[in-house]
Amino acid sequence: MKKSIMFFAFILGVSSFAFAIQETWFSLGYQQAFSVDTYKDDGVATETYTVSRGANISAYRFFTDNVGIFVHGSLLFPSSGWVFNNDGLSPVDFNGYAINNQIGLILGAAFKFDITDDFNSYFGIGLDYLYASATYSGLGNVSYDRMQSSLGIGADAGVKVDLADRFFVKVGSTFTFDFARHTTLDTYNGVATGDSFSGWDKGFLMLGANPYLSVGINLFWTEDNGRFRLVTGKEK
Repeated sequence: MKKSIMFFAFILGVSSFAFAIQETWFSLGYQQAFSVDTYKDDGVATETYTVSRGANISAYRFFTDNVGIFVHGSLLFPSSGWVFNNDGLSPVDFNGYAINNQIGLILGAAFKFDITDDFNSYFGIGLDYLYASATYSGLGNVSYDRMQSSLGIGADAGVKVDLADRFFVKVGSTFTFDFARHTTLDTYNGVATGDSFSGWDKGFLMLGANPYLSVGINLFWTEDNGRFRLVTGKEK
């Protein structure tokens, strides 16, 4: 859990670098995530379907009127899921999970399309990173600590509506395609450490669609008597 909090703090720090001389959007909101992944364990393919809910933080900075960079971070908590393997489809019981969260980061190039002065569409694409941490119990006195890091490509698309010069609402979704995942799994049996595994998952692929609703603030740097100062509201 401590590692998850530290990584989310890192996301906040990366987002702060999006503030600069050109137009910047900074937003916070609610996000829901749907993902499906597949990997092979001892040659047996396993598919996992997961539904998660949580928060997102996003910053867009534009170097020109339409081109810039973006960062999108998310803190999610899986709420339901299903596993499909040789035994068929079975639900995942999250009641035995003491810790279960996902922290995601997408960073890349951003593009803005002005429909009207107060209505924009946007699109971003770049690198995707997802860190998942879980602590859960099994049969008897057995418990598990699982940490997973996956890498891939992520995209962000949606529309932005200005409610006033300073504030706006964004509706959109991120989309992810991850093709590499490293898993560390530690098993504990009472006070003694049991079997442990650490390595790259074989045959791994994961697709995700993560719709969100956010509220945010428009930010600009303006020159005043030879000095730059940060102001809120639309550029004058």
